[in-house]
Amino acid sequence: MILDPAELKQRYALRLAGVQDKKVYIGPEIVTLQINNTCNLTCKYCWTHAPGNPAHFDKPNQFSFEKFQGVVRDSVDLKVDQIHITGSGEPTMHARFREMMRYLEHKPVYVKLLTNATFPTEYCDDVIKGDHVIIDLSAVNREQYKQLQGKDLFDRVLANIKRLVFLRDTIKSKFFIEVVYIVNRDNVHQADEMKALMSQLKVDLLYFERMNVHAYNRDIAVPENRVAEVAGEDRITPPECLHGWFFVILKPGDLASMCCRIHQMHLGDLSKLSFKQLWLSSHMMNVRLLGKYGEVQKKYKACETCPYYEKNIKRMTDARQLGKNEQTLTQ
Repeated sequence: MILDPAELKQRYALRLAGVQDKKVYIGPEIVTLQINNTCNLTCKYCWTHAPGNPAHFDKPNQFSFEKFQGVVRDSVDLKVDQIHITGSGEPTMHARFREMMRYLEHKPVYVKLLTNATFPTEYCDDVIKGDHVIIDLSAVNREQYKQLQGKDLFDRVLANIKRLVFLRDTIKSKFFIEVVYIVNRDNVHQADEMKALMSQLKVDLLYFERMNVHAYNRDIAVPENRVAEVAGEDRITPPECLHGWFFVILKPGDLASMCCRIHQMHLGDLSKLSFKQLWLSSHMMNVRLLGKYGEVQKKYKACETCPYYEKNIKRMTDARQLGKNEQTLTQ
């Protein structure tokens, strides 16, 4: 459900006030629910399921439906703006994925799904119950898709995109369809072809994203000068990280982090705490403050290529301006 802009503006101001006061007045802007850790693909560029990554063989784990419901209820109570449904893999493989989308349909929260769109086409009727879908499609034809993403499912992905476009145009005009193209050595030369294909399919946005480089996928990494041609600006470490007031990711195995790039950060045990209890805990506040004062960035190498750098700079600026305005009002 798309929320009122005035309400969102007020919530943003409350989060900034929390930064200034070192308190929490409201829930995060985004709760990302990583509902499972399995995937049906072995994309070469993937940071989890690429060939050679031991994590691909981790024991399957997933959020229980009951825990999912509890997190959604807490999110609504805390006035969370968005819930992102994702996985350390493919979320539509969760046994109760379709029920989850139906449960979310009328909740006062913006729902975004991140998927490879290889699901059965009938799933589109539940995907459309959200507000936004991001589809990982990093190949322009069947042969390249199979070589890069591991299976011959290119035609199914295109069929699902076409079906979602049809549903958007006929029953839900504000539904947003986004495709992300992960730039790597094998596809960097086909950016123009991808633009033409997505224009033909009438998706709302095509986004080029640089591949995260690890030891097991370094062989298909693209030199920085080539990535810059299609994948945007360099990302650098923010001097202050305010993400702890705006974002949290909850994972199978009762784990949580305030950044999707930092996998081992400990915020609390979800087998013992509800999401609301975790969010309002003193430990969570301590971690927030470590980010605000630059200590998290010293500990985690992932911060050196922060994808939220610009957002952090804007939040820092807005928080300081809010503080100045409050001082003026009280003088």
